[in-house]
Amino acid sequence: MFGWFKKKKPESNSAQQEEKDESDFVDDETQVVTNEDKELEAKGFDPIAQVQEQDKENEGIADPDKLEYVGYHDIPSDEILQLVLNFKYFPNDEDIRHPEGYEKGGRICADKNVVTKARSVGKEMVKQIGKKILSGSLNLTKVSFPIRVMIPKTALETSVHGTSVFPLYITKATMTPDFLERFKLVITATLSSFFWTNTFLKPLNPILGETLQANYNDGTQVYCEQIMHHPPVSYFLVLGPNKKYKYYGYYLVEGRAGLNSVTIINKGKRTIEFNDGQKIDFDFPNELYSGTFFGQLRQESINKITFTDKANGLSCIIDIGKVKKRTSDFFQADVNCKGQKISTVFGTYIGFINFDNVRYWDYRYVVPHKIKMDKQPLESDHKNRSDLQALRVGDIPLAQKNKEILENIQRNDRKQRETFEKQRKSKK
Repeated sequence: MFGWFKKKKPESNSAQQEEKDESDFVDDETQVVTNEDKELEAKGFDPIAQVQEQDKENEGIADPDKLEYVGYHDIPSDEILQLVLNFKYFPNDEDIRHPEGYEKGGRICADKNVVTKARSVGKEMVKQIGKKILSGSLNLTKVSFPIRVMIPKTALETSVHGTSVFPLYITKATMTPDFLERFKLVITATLSSFFWTNTFLKPLNPILGETLQANYNDGTQVYCEQIMHHPPVSYFLVLGPNKKYKYYGYYLVEGRAGLNSVTIINKGKRTIEFNDGQKIDFDFPNELYSGTFFGQLRQESINKITFTDKANGLSCIIDIGKVKKRTSDFFQADVNCKGQKISTVFGTYIGFINFDNVRYWDYRYVVPHKIKMDKQPLESDHKNRSDLQALRVGDIPLAQKNKEILENIQRNDRKQRETFEKQRKSKK
């Protein structure tokens, strides 16, 4: 689909072993261990002993019908336009957080069934692979997980889920010539999406060459392609209504597990360009899942996310969790123009976002929009995967079988590419 991407890396040779392939994208020597993990290790913590055995191997982790964007806007384009035109800032009445906010920060997993099943599979994986998987050094994207812990969606779909508020905020940004106001709306659209996109449910890893085509009712078009398997790189392109903006970039994720945590590192980059030339570059924060084996299972967005508009001298570096006397989901940062402070953003990704005490987002009032998969996509479309289709109807044994078939095909393809590359070099 995206012919302008020049390079593809070889796929994995084995789904359950760490590889040492050099990459232009990821340093595989990365090790992630939280302070809590270090304390548990010092105490001789055994994660296996914390989890009860589960014998429901043929049950999925979640009801597929509950994953179809329940409660999202599914309204015609003229009504979406009216929402944008009528958009006004929200009452700045309190520092609100969602009821599922954890007392120390982040968001809890309120579904006990998901917690139980995820921990059971985690225990199974430790038994199969060994405790090295909990050392913080093994890249989890190179580990083949049982399909019953996954949902019938691939990471291509979950990666573009963050555009679900674009029909409001980014379309609103196209209606103003004010570069600073656009900058604020892009920051708002990005940080507010965490509330809906951060999940405790694992998607399927995309297959090399897998694609996605989708749209929103306002005319926004969404395209994705998996252009690399190890490390996993997903490219995306989003075209706004009447092509008044385009959003593009890539996701590049790796996961590291500690004794009672999982850290998701995203080294991807992304850009929004408006049709008058304004260009805003930004990256991704990391995600920390704590309480993976015992205690409260919770998720936090952590570290920095940087927004830059080089042409207009605008910048904002948001270091999440660094606000004094606030929980770890709060953030506060200056918006600078050519090094001079011109605005301040303050809020929490599970509650609200203010710029200079003006509320741009409040989770109680903003409803995301439903993304719809194209009905006549390419043959390489993610929805055509045999393992996803079996998982969608709850046939776990067939889904696992099909998943293993697809993984073996990828390994064989990689071997053939490696053989061809060796032959090509030997002829020089």
